Amino acid sequence: MAARRADRPALAPEQSGPLCDRAASIADVTKRFGPEVGGTADEQLEECGQSAPKPGNTQTCDHKVPEPMTLFAGFGHMHLLGRAIKVELNPGTPNAKVVLDVPQFDFDNQRLVKLQSPVEIGPGDTLRVTCTHDAGLRKRLPQLSKLPPRYVVWGDGTSDEMCTGIMTVSLRKS
Repeated sequence: MAARRADRPALAPEQSGPLCDRAASIADVTKRFGPEVGGTADEQLEECGQSAPKPGNTQTCDHKVPEPMTLFAGFGHMHLLGRAIKVELNPGTPNAKVVLDVPQFDFDNQRLVKLQSPVEIGPGDTLRVTCTHDAGLRKRLPQLSKLPPRYVVWGDGTSDEMCTGIMTVSLRKS
C-alpha cells in the first residue's frame, strides 16, 4: 500500500526562471520521463482530494483504507530535498496513531522500518502521509546547485521530488 503526495514548489523566494511555473515544470518532466510520469502531479491532486495545488514546504495526502489489512512495516521515499516524512493512522481523531515517523529523512538511508507491533486497519480508516522538503538545499547540494530554479513536481529524477509512504501489509478476511 502506498500513499503519495503532489506539489512541492521548492523555490526560494528570490528564485525565478522559466521552470518556476508549475505548467512549465510539468512539461519539462513530461519531456524527460514521458507522459505517464508527467501526468502524475495532476493525478495526485485528484487522489489527495484537492482541486488545486497547495504549494509549500510541507505537504499531506490522505488515503482511505479500502479493505481490512494489517500493517507490519513501512518506509518513506523522497528525493534530495526531502527532510521529514510521517505516516499517521486516523489523524485528528481520538484513535490517531503515528505508524511511521522519519524526522530526519536521509536520501541515502531509505530503509524499511518494522512497526513495534502490527496495526489492524480497515475501511473507514485514513492513512495520512506528510512530507517536508527544504528548497534551500537546491543551492547547497552539488547535485542540484548548477540546475536552474524550478517548481518541483513529481518526477523520476533526483532533481525532481517524490513523497511516498510505502507500507508492508497483509490483507485480512472481513
